[in-house]
Amino acid sequence: MRSLIKDSKIWQWAMFSFVVAGLTGFLYRVGFLIPLPFELNLENIRHAHSHLMFFGWASLLPLYFIKLDAVPGYHAAIGVRLMRFGLWSVLMFGLLSFPFFMIWGYGSVAIGEATLPFSVIFSGLVMIGWYIFMTGYLITRYRKHGFIANVWFEGALVMLFVSSLGAWGVGLVQMLHFGGPLLGKALTHFFLATFVEGWVVLVLLGLIVNALNITEEDLMLSPVVLVGLIAIGSPLTFPYGISESMMSLNLSVAARMGGVLVAEGVLLFVYSVIMSRKGKLGIWIWPLLFLGLKSIMQLIAAVSPAGLWLSEYGIRILYLHVLLLGAFTTGVTVYLMEGLKVGKGYFYGILGSVSLVILSLILMTTFWPSALSGIWIYTALAVAAIFPVCVMGIFWWKMNKSTMKP
Repeated sequence: MRSLIKDSKIWQWAMFSFVVAGLTGFLYRVGFLIPLPFELNLENIRHAHSHLMFFGWASLLPLYFIKLDAVPGYHAAIGVRLMRFGLWSVLMFGLLSFPFFMIWGYGSVAIGEATLPFSVIFSGLVMIGWYIFMTGYLITRYRKHGFIANVWFEGALVMLFVSSLGAWGVGLVQMLHFGGPLLGKALTHFFLATFVEGWVVLVLLGLIVNALNITEEDLMLSPVVLVGLIAIGSPLTFPYGISESMMSLNLSVAARMGGVLVAEGVLLFVYSVIMSRKGKLGIWIWPLLFLGLKSIMQLIAAVSPAGLWLSEYGIRILYLHVLLLGAFTTGVTVYLMEGLKVGKGYFYGILGSVSLVILSLILMTTFWPSALSGIWIYTALAVAAIFPVCVMGIFWWKMNKSTMKP
């Protein structure tokens, strides 16, 4: 893995994106305590934080790993050049969208007599970068002699493409003034659900399979079936983000069915890996445990009253951080460390810091007794949010130092 990490600077830009997005999340929490300078809007800060995490961390770094899995090192083939161009496009436009989300959110910016929604435009260009990468991957797949397809990564790429259709749909219905607020909100959450539950989950499972050399015989069900459960279920979970007043019975049933399918697929995978690699998981046990926790939360949501998870914004935020910060971030961190002389202490620092953030988010849910609530909660959230930024910065420095060694 060491030679692969030295292949590109993409992974460093991904870590830069994590640090900047993390600082933005910290600023968002500080905004609940003191007035922010330059009349910064909390909602815009939240959009800047989430989009940079999605574009610069949760899509850029996995795409880089998929490229390395398909073709390690540098090659002049057209497919590889397209994949590389797609990666740099995602990075560039993801970073360019950040200041516009930060200051204007989804709003338009006046340029002379015209007004342009630059954050939306750059977000669209990020997705075009995804398509360029996918095109390069397909060309490589069919032209490279002896190419071995990874069903997990290919399922993840399909989910990334499907999620983008929801994002394009939001812009289309707004432009045509079609469908009312419910359709626009539904398409937004269709993008988020398919991206998080489909793309993020499947690409993480693929990394675990690669790192631990998991074979089809190690799994209780074939990889195709497990990928199918997650791929079918993830788009159905979009109603989880819609308010209870806008929820119909059909949408509620779809969300529950989708949640069960995704959770079933992930839990079967986690159980199979743990049983097949008893005592040989190392620090990979932590991403697997976070995946298990995420799936249990999803199953509970599927059988609990709708009011619990539809009206409880704090629980949804907690769930997303268990998946994105707990499972995904610890997973890609372990994958980056593979084959490098980086002590496990750095990983445990990241594990401890992300666990602290996840635990702090419980304070914002109904799980925390109201009698113990107070303004101190916002201080605790802000303090917890700065730890992953600091630890990831140190890890980034150590990773860079390690790859520079001969």
